[in-house]
Amino acid sequence: MKFSIIIPTYNRAVFLPKAIESVLAQTYTDWELIIVDDGSTDNTKDVVAQYSDSRIRYIYQDNAERSAARNNGIARANGYYVCFMDSDNYMKSDRLAKLSAFIAKESNIACYFTGIEYFNEQTGCVNIKEGHSYPFPMDVNLLIQDIIATPQICCSAEILRKHQFNPLLSIGEDMELLFRITDEYPLVYVPNQATVVEVEHEGRSVAMHSKASEKQLKTLKVMFSKGHPANKVSGKQKKWLRSAVLFNASRDHLINRNLVGIKYLLKSLIVNSLQENTKYKLNILFSYFCRKQKLKELLSDE
Repeated sequence: MKFSIIIPTYNRAVFLPKAIESVLAQTYTDWELIIVDDGSTDNTKDVVAQYSDSRIRYIYQDNAERSAARNNGIARANGYYVCFMDSDNYMKSDRLAKLSAFIAKESNIACYFTGIEYFNEQTGCVNIKEGHSYPFPMDVNLLIQDIIATPQICCSAEILRKHQFNPLLSIGEDMELLFRITDEYPLVYVPNQATVVEVEHEGRSVAMHSKASEKQLKTLKVMFSKGHPANKVSGKQKKWLRSAVLFNASRDHLINRNLVGIKYLLKSLIVNSLQENTKYKLNILFSYFCRKQKLKELLSDE
């Protein structure tokens, strides 16, 4: 059973050696590593060139963000199963061996996922997140409550050639993809397998997005559109999620003293006024009312 491991990367040359070397250290040896350079301007190509193993492949593309980069890797993959890593992830040496042993016992074409270990390089703290089994057919209201990161996934290449990442989405694209996959195929949890590590640091890509929440709202709009499997999620769950993301957008703007954050805050309250932090939101609004902000202007579309 051959695994294709895909790493999309953009100006992350400093992180790549640990990721690459963790793949080279795998006790299971039937793999290929596809590094998709998404238009980097640093020395990413030179870093990859230092490794002479023929199983490592470097692909350069003009910058198109990580969904397009992963799709490029999927199109080039020769493995029967595809695993994903980010450039600031690394695998423990037994990851592929454990995955291979588990998948060999299964009879269905499926998408698998494992637990994940988060390592905070500033504090030295380790947090292990395990998953849980899902029914099939999928209960979408269970899936919407969970967060399964792309590095946790090991999916049949056959599935991924049919259901690829939406190249128009750059945050929450993994959740959107899983809803489409699980509408047709099983999502199988591999227990006791937190063998992929995500390093938490100041330069993480999600943290660097100044408009991360707006990008999440775009993803939700796609997911909750007519005909999308995620649109089967209950109205209550949709309201809760949209309100939470709108509130995050408001905080992002207000921290930077951008009063468009008040507009997002009001929308968050309108969508769902029954969340636990409603009082906190109202206190924020009250403070701005006292400063006599022009609400009509704040509520108008940009």
